[in-house]
Amino acid sequence: MENKKVVQKIVLGGVIIKKNKILILQRNKDEDVYPGMWELPSGKREPLEPSNESLIREVKEETGLLVKPVMPVSVFDYRIEKPDEIRDSTQINFLVEIIGDETIKISSEHQNFAWVDEKSISKYDLSASTKKVIVKAFETASLIGK
Repeated sequence: MENKKVVQKIVLGGVIIKKNKILILQRNKDEDVYPGMWELPSGKREPLEPSNESLIREVKEETGLLVKPVMPVSVFDYRIEKPDEIRDSTQINFLVEIIGDETIKISSEHQNFAWVDEKSISKYDLSASTKKVIVKAFETASLIGK
């Protein structure tokens, strides 16, 4: 690990299912990490912030949607190596329900959004971990009747 500082992060991801499709967002092409890739609405938890509040805040910031967590659906880890640090992140993904207005207003961090079904996820540049989350979310949602 050379002599880089290791920064641990907890990231909360929202899996929004509507009419058997899941919302994904495309990162801006000028982002320094994963430019142009598609992802779930997600973001890091602030120090001492409860995870549910972080999840609700991040989904609202990135999509304009107000959501409520239903249940955790998956967890994965990833690392991002920067010139001066290594970000060691754990992403916890929750099924969430939209409350109220369903109009999507993406943040400046993203350039596009899409609703995907299980058959179309291979058409998008998603990480293997995110693809697994989406597949698991469809399975879980069908089991709980969402």
